[in-house]
Amino acid sequence: MSKPNVHGLPPHLRKDGQGYFLDYFIQEEGLTKRKRARLGQIPLVQAKKILARHLEAIAERKFLAPEKPKASFSEAADSFLAYSRARKKSYAQDERVVAGMKAFFGDRALDSLTPDLVEEYLAHRNKQGHQRRPGGSLSGCTLNREVACLKTIVNRAILNRKIDRNPIQGIRRFKEYSRNRTLTQEEFQELLRNCAVHLQPLVKLAYLTGMRYGEIRGLRWDQVDLKNRVITLEAADTKTQEKREIPLADTFVQLFQRIPQTLGCPNVFTYMGQPIGTIKTAFTMACRRAGIKDFRFHDLRHCAVTNLRKAGVSDSVIMSISGHKTDAVFRKYDRVDRDDRKNALQRVESLIDTGMTLVENHAAL
Repeated sequence: MSKPNVHGLPPHLRKDGQGYFLDYFIQEEGLTKRKRARLGQIPLVQAKKILARHLEAIAERKFLAPEKPKASFSEAADSFLAYSRARKKSYAQDERVVAGMKAFFGDRALDSLTPDLVEEYLAHRNKQGHQRRPGGSLSGCTLNREVACLKTIVNRAILNRKIDRNPIQGIRRFKEYSRNRTLTQEEFQELLRNCAVHLQPLVKLAYLTGMRYGEIRGLRWDQVDLKNRVITLEAADTKTQEKREIPLADTFVQLFQRIPQTLGCPNVFTYMGQPIGTIKTAFTMACRRAGIKDFRFHDLRHCAVTNLRKAGVSDSVIMSISGHKTDAVFRKYDRVDRDDRKNALQRVESLIDTGMTLVENHAAL
């Protein structure tokens, strides 16, 4: 505890050439630390009043610091983008989302955000709709991703000691409705028949292995080992940034053997001598010609996971092939359909019938 000094001031109040200041010691992380807070060139009466207001805080060993400049939302958002650029493969998506947030929240103080203000932002985004579908409202999944981004901005600001509390705590997630669209074997064959030649191997690979579109489109010959019958995706090649191996069945070994290698291009899949860019139009037209509605390329990943599970492959093995990190996300891709439920009840019925037969035989003896 500090003592009265030569100026005859009370404990914790000091004076030097710059004016009055508070001066005291506290225990912090097991160490005794000296804390000072400048009051400036003010009258002694006012300095004593300030000291009186803060005596309780000093007694509770709270740090009495000068008021620091408030961090703005834009500042915190830019800090998050720097982190995203260094750590995340989805940086471009974060950049688009944050641009919309900065346009709405601007340079207001980050700790002035409130749950009601966030709800206003979400209503604003819902009114804006999707860029590619003007007039249509956003899905709960899209809004939840934006809420998650906003929470990360705030949490990183707390981590970096820009703010002391979470001003948007309690924001609730929207209900999400997972897509439940897979193809029957007949639909898949019809889709393949209507795919352009350069599109067919991509569709096959997605349907049977569950690889993501970006992983397939960017697949290089140095990742394909036909001798050991495996595709190796390094951490930098995957969304989850974890190394993964995809085994190759005979069908794919033969398929890769038939694909000509384009001179000077490391990519497996090319079109007119160049790496394949977007296939959205080609895939949409193939579905239309095949009479398949409400189906996207990413849904082929759902098909792969569901088919592997129906084939009796364990969940852990499927996840190691598809690259799912959590059971919760994996369940969204594993579609339980009418045949699954019917087969389950038939197995139970068969088990009961077998048990009853054994009981009857035993009774007959």
